[in-house]
Amino acid sequence: MKPRVLDWLVCPTCRSTQLSLDVMKAENRPMVPGTWRRLDAQPGPEAEAEVRTETEVLEGTIACESCGTSWPIREGVPRLMPADSEQGPETAHRWTTFDKGRPEWEENFLDLAQPLKAVDFLGKTVLDAGCGYGRHSWFAARYGAEVLAVDSSADAVASCVANTRQSSRVHVIQADVHHLPIREESMDMTWAFGLLHHLEDPEAAFEKLGATVRSGGRLAVWVYGPRQGVTLHVGNALRGATAGMTAEQLFRFSRNMARGLRLFSHTPYRWFESVPVAGGIVRHLPVHEHHQWPFDVVVADIWDRLRIPVRHWFPRERL
Repeated sequence: MKPRVLDWLVCPTCRSTQLSLDVMKAENRPMVPGTWRRLDAQPGPEAEAEVRTETEVLEGTIACESCGTSWPIREGVPRLMPADSEQGPETAHRWTTFDKGRPEWEENFLDLAQPLKAVDFLGKTVLDAGCGYGRHSWFAARYGAEVLAVDSSADAVASCVANTRQSSRVHVIQADVHHLPIREESMDMTWAFGLLHHLEDPEAAFEKLGATVRSGGRLAVWVYGPRQGVTLHVGNALRGATAGMTAEQLFRFSRNMARGLRLFSHTPYRWFESVPVAGGIVRHLPVHEHHQWPFDVVVADIWDRLRIPVRHWFPRERL
């Protein structure tokens, strides 16, 4: 955590901005990673360019001077969670990575961000609520935004830290959207992609997210639409069959299911999508659109769909 993150935070308990930072362990990190040399100097020590660094707090405490509540900073992440749910929900994202060079990731992000273009993120502040393993945060930061990547799951936070480590503009925070520690009207953009349908009170969360956006800013959400027919019944049956599994058992089940999808859905779709007649058939295969994602992302998506309850389906009229 960088000390300047406090400029965007409030106490999630009393909403005070009077927060103090007690640093126990910190290090200086380059503001821009890489090796830099002066082009106007001969090879040697004098060619080494000065690298600007920034303090990264690894261990410490954030305290509210108004109500006295405090929260730990561990592994560089402020843990601004309610006392009774510090770990947050389990997910399968602790080991989820993504290849930043694959064009489909960037295409997917820009599709979600429409009508915004890459240039629209330059110099903006962004809240990524329910950031998961951090791929949306990474692209926004790559385009020049300062991003607060927030998730209640310790697993997701660990994965997000690992996947965005090379960006000095992604600030990962573990927090609950119902106790959101972000100042009102402090963000140029706030989004929640794949979050609200998991919440018991999505309307209340939507209002809290909207309050973070300054006048003229943008609020975007992506949610599950209604499921019907076979898709609905199969999903319900799988959730019922796996409800009693431990996290490890469900992880193994998800891996096996992902292998089956790769064999019987993703591969046929890739082979026959452009073939006349056959293309129309394979487009009805289950979750064929996941054929472009890496295997561990497919596993994590299955795990989340089976373990984390979907409490709401959103028809267009509700949005």
